[in-house]
Amino acid sequence: MMIKIQVMQVPSILLEDDWELLLSVVSAERRTGAARYVHHADAYRSVLGEALARVTLAGQTGEQAKDISFSRDAYGKPFLNEHADHPFNLSHSGDWIVMISGGHGLVGIDVEQTKPIDLQIADRFFAPQENRYLISQPADMQVETFYRLWTLKESYIKAVGKGLSIPLDSFAILPNDQGNWHCEQDPAYRFHSERLDDGHMLAACSVGTALPTEYDVVTVQNVLQAIRK
Repeated sequence: MMIKIQVMQVPSILLEDDWELLLSVVSAERRTGAARYVHHADAYRSVLGEALARVTLAGQTGEQAKDISFSRDAYGKPFLNEHADHPFNLSHSGDWIVMISGGHGLVGIDVEQTKPIDLQIADRFFAPQENRYLISQPADMQVETFYRLWTLKESYIKAVGKGLSIPLDSFAILPNDQGNWHCEQDPAYRFHSERLDDGHMLAACSVGTALPTEYDVVTVQNVLQAIRK
């Protein structure tokens, strides 16, 4: 199975009937968590993320979306109870939810809303060679470069699935001589990085299977239609 990357924009408002339908397909734990959020956007990201995962994985495994069952391993990484070896990963930030699935090995994905940031934080979290690469960039590109490196590192951490038990400064992801992102400490991984829009950065990685050069844009209506089937 080829790897698929999907992106879905979070709407500013959902119709009540659509929201109730989305709530009906996610777990009870997710519904309870969504009810506790103060801001609609936080609840939307949480519920829409699981709904996207359910309809996507249902299509790939042949199960019904509502019957998909998730568990988490000792490090908190989710997996499918009935298809534990089926790779997938999810991330959301700001206006976007992103998902990677398929392939034959570990996969990871991350999206971050880009905001002005004190670049000295890189000293705490980046490997020395990443810091050198960051400060070598033109001043007007350094914030973008920071988020590009950050999302690449997060996608790798999420793929490996051992959380922050892997120190962020213990590995480096940098362009190789061909201009491709590469991790010298774990060369089996392939990486992809791009801007989703002016305010969000996306990164994905995989082992053994090539990453797609394009992503699929999914709408909330696509998800709702899949649930209604």
